[in-house]
Amino acid sequence: NLRLRCTDCPDIELCPECFSAGAEIGNHRRWHGYQQVDGGLFSLWGPEAEGGWTSREEQSLLDAIEQYGFGNWEDMAAHVGASRTPQEVMEHYVTMYIHGNLGKACIPDNIPNRVTDHTCPSGGPLSPSLTTPLPPLDVTLAEQQQLGYMPLRDDYEIEYDQDAEKLISGLSVNYDDEDVEIELKRAHVDMYVRKLRERQRRKNIARDYNLV
Repeated sequence: NLRLRCTDCPDIELCPECFSAGAEIGNHRRWHGYQQVDGGLFSLWGPEAEGGWTSREEQSLLDAIEQYGFGNWEDMAAHVGASRTPQEVMEHYVTMYIHGNLGKACIPDNIPNRVTDHTCPSGGPLSPSLTTPLPPLDVTLAEQQQLGYMPLRDDYEIEYDQDAEKLISGLSVNYDDEDVEIELKRAHVDMYVRKLRERQRRKNIARDYNLV
C-alpha cells in the first residue's frame, strides 16, 4: 500500500487518508516534506486511465512541461523516461490535462480577445504607410562616394561617433585591479556598446529607407 514518509521526522509514515487530512503526530507537522514510500508506482487517474502512467511519471511530465514548454514533446519524453515516446507524452498530456476534467476546470471555454487595434487610416500618426520603405533615391556611385558611403564594402568612410573606439582602446585587465577599477572599465565597455548600437541603428535606417 502507498505510504507517505516524513523527511523531517524519523519513523513517521502516514497513509494517504491521514496525509490528506493533515494529521499531526508528536513533532510531525503537516507542512513537513515527504516522500512516497512505494516509489510513486500508483496511478493518479485510476485503473481506467490508458497507458498505465504512474504518479512518478506524472510528476516528471509536469516538471518537463514547465521546463521545456508545451510542444517540445521529444525533450519532455526524454525527461519522463525511456519508457515513453514523444507521441505517448503528447497524447497523455492533451487527453488528461487539457481535455480531461482538470483542463475543463482550469481552462475557460471562451478566452476573450484583449488585443486592441490602435492603427488608423493612411496618413495618421500610427498609419502603417509611415513604416513602408520610401522609393529608392536616384544617386549615382560618385555621389554615394561623396556622401562618404562605400557601396562595395556597404560601409561608411566616417562612422557615426567616429571616436567611440577611444573609450576602450586603452583598456587592459590586470590581475591586481581593484573593484572600483573593474567597475570603471565595465562602464567604459557599456558606453562603447551603446554607441555601437546607435551606429547600427542609423545604418539600418539608411538602408531601410534607401538613403544610400
